[in-house]
Amino acid sequence: MAELHSFHIFFRQRCIHRYLCSDAVVTAVKRCMMLDNGRDKPSPRNDGERSPTESAEVADELAEYNPHYEKLLVGFMAGLSSFCKTIHVTNELERPNGLSVSYFNVCATSTFKIHYFETITGYKLVCITSPEVANLELTMSAIYTDLLVNMVLSNPLYTIGGMINCPEFEDVVAKTLRANL
Repeated sequence: MAELHSFHIFFRQRCIHRYLCSDAVVTAVKRCMMLDNGRDKPSPRNDGERSPTESAEVADELAEYNPHYEKLLVGFMAGLSSFCKTIHVTNELERPNGLSVSYFNVCATSTFKIHYFETITGYKLVCITSPEVANLELTMSAIYTDLLVNMVLSNPLYTIGGMINCPEFEDVVAKTLRANL
């Protein structure tokens, strides 16, 4: 079953939009913070405890965890992008064409798939899904051109590089991603 775990938009190295939508990513974010604090195992969950994505306190709780998780995510993407660029240059492969300037679009493991879209202006869109999801390059391109540019960047009240706090934008992005899984 195709599943959407999370969607992030980075401007340069800073996360300006996040959409966490599965227990798996919430657990990963929490685990990242616990490992950063020197603990090697997450605390056991009570049977009566609600799912993290259903809890009203999740947004406040994850606000503390997200910066560490996002640093790892953007660092991984930068390293992978640099590695792929080196392979392209060394083997004299063609430069990427189209709107995305990244040297790779998808990184897959047996448990998840990372879809990546980078623009020349410094925006990076990262979507983490289950491994059976097809390539979302066209979807990510459409999210950038049709949604991010039209709904956010063209808004005169938006400050470039600032957090995107628009519920309408999040709803449309979520619907677009889920429709293309």
